[in-house]
Amino acid sequence: MSDLDFLFNEPDERAIDDAISNKRWPEARILIEEALALMPPDWHPLSETDGWISVAFWDTSEFSAYSNRFGPRRNKSIMWINPSYSRLWWQLAVANSSEGLETNALTCLDRGLELEPDHPQLWIERGYILNRMGCHAEALAAYQTAAVIRTWAPDAVVARALRGQGYALIDLGQLTEARVAYLRSLELVPGNETAERELEYIDHVLRDKEERSKTLPWFLHCIRIPPTDPLTVQLVALVDGLDSIPGPKTVGPENYSIIFKAFLENGWEGFEKAFDAVISRDRVDYVEIKRNLLREPIFMTTVHKRMARMYLGKATIEEVFSEIEQSKTQVKLQ
Repeated sequence: MSDLDFLFNEPDERAIDDAISNKRWPEARILIEEALALMPPDWHPLSETDGWISVAFWDTSEFSAYSNRFGPRRNKSIMWINPSYSRLWWQLAVANSSEGLETNALTCLDRGLELEPDHPQLWIERGYILNRMGCHAEALAAYQTAAVIRTWAPDAVVARALRGQGYALIDLGQLTEARVAYLRSLELVPGNETAERELEYIDHVLRDKEERSKTLPWFLHCIRIPPTDPLTVQLVALVDGLDSIPGPKTVGPENYSIIFKAFLENGWEGFEKAFDAVISRDRVDYVEIKRNLLREPIFMTTVHKRMARMYLGKATIEEVFSEIEQSKTQVKLQ
């Protein structure tokens, strides 16, 4: 394609927007792919000369935010140029995602980020798709990037990134952190119905958990509300049935007392917060220490189940002790 083709053949953005808004996904994909074929090889979202700053804005809110932040400071005229090819990659991602082609959509977002790596909408869409795919931790990281990647992003965009963090944190079982994210989003966009609705849901769940924790014995609480941290889930399964290691031997008596108390009062959620407060996640031996601590009998799933059976009248103390002796014998034979 010649330079004149790039100059005189422009994407039909209205047709693309109309196809997307009316969910005509196959048509939208064709139009967007045709538009992307027109992209000049040296295209950039921002270029600057002595008197002008040319920017391929996505919408009016972005134009206003940039103008307010940089216009007076640089003493230059700001020109809004079309089209934004990074936005076209985002639109193609939306079309692919809407047809269930998540992997294709993520590839489109990667292409868009190659052109405009600091655009929060690309990171937000990445978080949305990853969360739908069940990759909640990766989705959270994308939403966190979206919230801080561009210092002049409109408040509504940052609020959307914070709400995305809330969604991912809920799926990760981190309700308190999700609540903080939604509250921060409401500081930027007061009255947002989605954030307010999610806060109501979180408050209801937290109240329900608090009430359950007050009425259930700690070992039943741990069975009914198991750990949600992926590492802890793996380690609990790994150590179940292994020889026990006294908790104070692993983290020291004082630290063990803190973790033990938090575990009894708030279950696995309390355990995670107390453990991370005592042992920083960036320690190279973090996993080893957590694994060894989980070999303390009070944290073992088998112990919880045995205590629950006795509490519910399903087994006597004698029967449980007999099971323990049998398990020890089996370990020796192995």
